[in-house]
Amino acid sequence: MVGKINSLDKKLQSFVNDIVKKDSSIFNATLAVSSGNGNYDWSGAAGIASQKDSIVMTTETPFFIASITKMFTATAIMKLIQDKEIKLNDPIVNYLPNNLVNGIHNYKGIDYTDKITIEHLLSHTSGIADYFLDKNKKGKNFIDIILNEPKNPYTVDQTIAIARDELHAHFEPGKKAKYSDTNYQLLGKIIEEITGKELHQIYQDYFFVPLKMNSTWLFGKSKPIKKITHKVADFYFDDQVVSNNRPFESSWADGGLISTTKDSIIFLKALFAGEIIDNKTTLPMMHNWKKLDFPLKYGYGTMFIDMPSFMTMFRKIPSLTGHLGSTGTFLLYAKNLDIYLAGAINQANSPSKPVRLVFKLVSMLKKYFP
Repeated sequence: MVGKINSLDKKLQSFVNDIVKKDSSIFNATLAVSSGNGNYDWSGAAGIASQKDSIVMTTETPFFIASITKMFTATAIMKLIQDKEIKLNDPIVNYLPNNLVNGIHNYKGIDYTDKITIEHLLSHTSGIADYFLDKNKKGKNFIDIILNEPKNPYTVDQTIAIARDELHAHFEPGKKAKYSDTNYQLLGKIIEEITGKELHQIYQDYFFVPLKMNSTWLFGKSKPIKKITHKVADFYFDDQVVSNNRPFESSWADGGLISTTKDSIIFLKALFAGEIIDNKTTLPMMHNWKKLDFPLKYGYGTMFIDMPSFMTMFRKIPSLTGHLGSTGTFLLYAKNLDIYLAGAINQANSPSKPVRLVFKLVSMLKKYFP
């Protein structure tokens, strides 16, 4: 067994090394693999975390986990639902100020804002425009702002205003599912309204402190529980470092957390083990899957990835539950293998790239965790 583990350790490190070595657009990468029974834990890294300072990427290097943050935000909401503080079918206008959301959902001349519920936000079925990806009348989206206006700061309220004032809703609430970062900015506002605390404090109270996630914090809002000496890894769009661009100051409930692979897996294991919310009643509600962009389905702050065998040369890839992030991050659980995966390639130019890497990784792990 020891020989088998040593063999896997070497293969995993070679896997991470090759990510950086064979793809010129990837400057750093990190990966962690952990079995659900605790018998196997491995982590590795490769590349340069900070080009400016020539700092080597390590397993302790924190990185922006991007939209994996949504899983934390959704779990906080589910805890409030479990504690009977709110309900899934509550209209969001019950909790959000009129000047923030009035007119945020206009579809074919009808304002559906007062019909949107908390569940619609959680499941991306609100129809509200995505401030991040949707393009305005000039053909520009928030990615263009990040790349072309690096010194222009934005607030959360300003990103919500983009969706409200410059973009258009996609469909009537509840009719279908379409990913929108705006949904989760609004959920963060609701959490603050219900609890009377700032979002970063809720993250700390619900997750970071009880789970001893000492290297996780909300960008621009809080600090890690324990002082860390590792600089946050750069992330890129093509060959441009964009992690320091000031529009990212608006990253929040939709994608503003910084963490490590170790801390991320601690969270996902605790979530599935019922240490945060009840895993017999509340957690299954988060897995009420709806079709999103193939091969993804979406629940409440969680993704389900199940690739048909005919698209993988008829090699069945175990289904995965968790979340992906736009900066090439992933936090996933392969139930059939009882394996947790966390990692980042810190490159935002290709959403499909981390998915392909994960499928390749899981195919390899199948030989060790049948």
